Amino acid sequence: MSGPHPLPDLACRKCGRKNPWAYFAPVVIEGTGTCICMDCAEARGWLDEAGNLKLGVAL
Repeated sequence: MSGPHPLPDLACRKCGRKNPWAYFAPVVIEGTGTCICMDCAEARGWLDEAGNLKLGVAL
């Protein structure tokens, strides 16, 4: 049985925030990647009141 996998280093594609707590659409290559942080998704109107992606929004 293997040990825990390290989390990748992520940066938001919209604002550059490093390793956000909550994010969407991660793309990781060799331990480094990008995502869209929850704050940026909310600011763009992509989330419903519960914090989920609205119907029809694809990232």
